[in-house]
Amino acid sequence: MSTRHRSPPPSSSHYDYLLKIILLGPSGSGKTSLLHHFLHSSPLLLTSQTIGVEFASKILVLGSGSTKRRIKLQLWDTAGTERFRSVSRSYYRGAAGAVLVWDITSQRSFAEAETFLRDARVLGSRGLSVVGVGNKLDVAEGQHDDDEGDGFGTTTSATPASYTPSLSSRGSRSSWASTSPPLAAQREVPLSSALSWAAQAQIPVVLETSAVTGEGVQEVFERLARMVLTKIELGEVNPDDPNSGIQYGDSGGWGIDPDDGRSLKSGLTIEDGGSLVGYSGQRIRGRRGGGKGVGLGGWVPGRGGCC
Repeated sequence: MSTRHRSPPPSSSHYDYLLKIILLGPSGSGKTSLLHHFLHSSPLLLTSQTIGVEFASKILVLGSGSTKRRIKLQLWDTAGTERFRSVSRSYYRGAAGAVLVWDITSQRSFAEAETFLRDARVLGSRGLSVVGVGNKLDVAEGQHDDDEGDGFGTTTSATPASYTPSLSSRGSRSSWASTSPPLAAQREVPLSSALSWAAQAQIPVVLETSAVTGEGVQEVFERLARMVLTKIELGEVNPDDPNSGIQYGDSGGWGIDPDDGRSLKSGLTIEDGGSLVGYSGQRIRGRRGGGKGVGLGGWVPGRGGCC
């Protein structure tokens, strides 16, 4: 009597792709606070200066049904202070994606972001995807009503002609917990300036967020993951390349169906891939937990359009 062996159903720890993602930007821009809210869905009440690099991981579920994908993000929070930069830069190597964060209440923070971007593009993978994040929107708008020092607010994405930035700022001070809300700061980085720079720097998605309220935080990482997935579908990056920052996961089933050229996981044909990504000049209406903006579309489950 023969016995059929069946594979056990995927567990919550299984994933289809693993992506190496780095968080980078000037000291005090809110990188650690952004990451903490993404991981725990709560603000970081005590902040401290990141020394070297801190590591975390989280699985994102994108799509549904036959197009559902489980993406494991390997997240590297890098120090922004100059004395730790040599250590931080060593972790840029082979990154598939980068979250570039700056503080919208600090012109200096915004100006310094370019240096981090340049280093990431030199040391990261050739197909490095970048999302710009303008942080502390809640502080700039006087919405700061708790003990946090780092914030993220509305999210926006951009086209080459107009980018809407949003960068997060993290407390790179010694540990502290304020006893009263800080005074509202003035926005020093006009949206128009951030958009213009992002267009020149070829950053296709820029978001404004708040690590205090959590508004837009989830979208930062979802958009970045979709950007990488789009490049995989279009053949712009190859997970088999050890320097791509991408690895196949343990869920199995990846590849192209020899009968119809259809991706076994995405359900998209190679021909469909051409319409997966594109620049859109349309403005997306603001929504709760999200934002407004124009920008580069990313991978969308079940249809060949932009997100």
